[in-house]
Amino acid sequence: MAVDAILGIVKSCSGACWVPARSSFSASEIDRYAAALVETVDDYLPLPIARIMAGRGLTADNVASYLEPRLRELLPDPSRFQDLDKAAARLADCVEAGAPIGIFGDYDVDGACAAALLVQIMRQLGVTCDVHIPNRFREGYGPNIDALMALREKGASLLVTVDCGITAHAPLAAVADTGMDVIVIDHHIAGPELPKAHSVVNPNRLDEDGAYGYLCATSVVFVVIAGMLRTLRQRGYFSTTRPAPDLLSQLDLVALATVCDVVPLVGLNRAFVRQGLKVMAQRQHHGLVKLADIAGVNEAPNAYALGFLLGPRINAAGRLGASGLGVKLLAAEDPDTAAGLALQLDDMNKERRRIEESVRNVALDRVAQTNHHVIILADRDWHEGVIGIVAGRVRERFGKPAMIISMGADGVGKGSARGTAGFRLGNAVIAAHQAGIIEGGGGHDMAAGFSVLESQIENLQAFMNDQFITEFNGVMPQVTHTVGAVLSVAGCQPLIADWLDKLGPFGSGNAEPRFVIPDCRIKSARRVGADGAHLSCRLDDGRGTLNAIAFQAGGTALGQALEAAVDGRYLHILGRVRRDRFRGGDAMQIEIDDAAEPKLAAGFNS
Repeated sequence: MAVDAILGIVKSCSGACWVPARSSFSASEIDRYAAALVETVDDYLPLPIARIMAGRGLTADNVASYLEPRLRELLPDPSRFQDLDKAAARLADCVEAGAPIGIFGDYDVDGACAAALLVQIMRQLGVTCDVHIPNRFREGYGPNIDALMALREKGASLLVTVDCGITAHAPLAAVADTGMDVIVIDHHIAGPELPKAHSVVNPNRLDEDGAYGYLCATSVVFVVIAGMLRTLRQRGYFSTTRPAPDLLSQLDLVALATVCDVVPLVGLNRAFVRQGLKVMAQRQHHGLVKLADIAGVNEAPNAYALGFLLGPRINAAGRLGASGLGVKLLAAEDPDTAAGLALQLDDMNKERRRIEESVRNVALDRVAQTNHHVIILADRDWHEGVIGIVAGRVRERFGKPAMIISMGADGVGKGSARGTAGFRLGNAVIAAHQAGIIEGGGGHDMAAGFSVLESQIENLQAFMNDQFITEFNGVMPQVTHTVGAVLSVAGCQPLIADWLDKLGPFGSGNAEPRFVIPDCRIKSARRVGADGAHLSCRLDDGRGTLNAIAFQAGGTALGQALEAAVDGRYLHILGRVRRDRFRGGDAMQIEIDDAAEPKLAAGFNS
């Protein structure tokens, strides 16, 4: 039994070990700091929340600045970034001359927000912008020479790439050879050679210190614009009759991009999102207001609304080949135009979900026929626009890295992969390319993209299995679930949810705390949702009852354990405390992630 396993759970019903959240403090130090926080914080602070805060390094000295992060204190001097002053000056030249610019962006939410942010500010400064977002099926990712030259022919005096361009050496060199200036604003990792451009602003250049490498592209555009506005002020451009644009009013776009690009929600990013949500709640942005309305966001937005309600609708356009709709919505100048675009995006998202569901169902059925360490599935009928989402679903269901491939009629497949903790997926994909098994590819530890010949898929399967075994020295890693605190049913109060809101937003780099409710009886368990995908329960720990929901648990080990426990057995429940939005008011519920039977803590199959 693991020494630090919570409640002795070393193998839950899903095979996971429950461990305390990692902290640089010892248990006694956490107790001491938690007690100090309870005394320091003005509002009543529940001890379980205080312990979570202490475990994350919050003390009486730094808790105030964490709970209310200030952009004024966290924003870097724009000049600290390589080439930023050059880019700011060149953009300022366009403003003073009233010269139009062309913008080339990416087809995801970050790319759309980055382009829309630049359009919104330049429009207020009297500069016309022409935006091109590539069709992911016809043009693929990143700048291409035809699109760049088309922007030039339409009258652009300057080209700006946002959320792309750092590896587009050939297209940007061709543009530079015509005498046209290009500014590259990106955040993807750069190689030793930078593209040929007027200026390249990227916190992940090799000659940067990496302190702001966690920013998304929209955040980098925000800093570039801040530098441009500072340059214009220094030139005496603004006056009482010609005021500077309110850059802070665009933080809703920065927040949306930051959440949807799954960058770490720490430091400046966390401040961007917290402040951006406040801006979004003011409902001043036509596109976001109409999209929120159609998505059913009827109260103050939160990170969940950005990542799971608004973001997917913007992404749907790119996934289905209408890449430019997202930018048009986010840069819409009137509510009627925004309403029409929001409706189109919502319709596309419904179609995306239908396509995704059909691919996902087939993929999940096929996984049962394989026992590989890395799941690789391919099909000629699978839509390329949804394979990344399906790879994520397969990974979530089976706890293994998943690679989903959409095969083309020419025998070349486009693949998307999602990884698991500890397995360096991006490195494995690059190694497969170096070994000549795939045509190309790359990514990071948790996500990657690649292309592969149909004739090489079996070789790719063997190669990835070997990579996985080598990574872990032949010993398969056990999944662990971190536990923030232990609660009773009665302890799941609205005050807990209020404090969790203050500790958020949660996401990459700032994980949402999970709680254990010990010794619960399952009073009811019924399947809900399409095809019974989810399980709705009611928990009873002898001191109260609480609604619970286990998403995507139908047919899984977790779902089977919950359904079996209706006969009176007790379970420890692990999950996230939530307000019950369906019932409203002060109703609470827990979203179940896992369960374990107390008397079989060493394993359900023992």
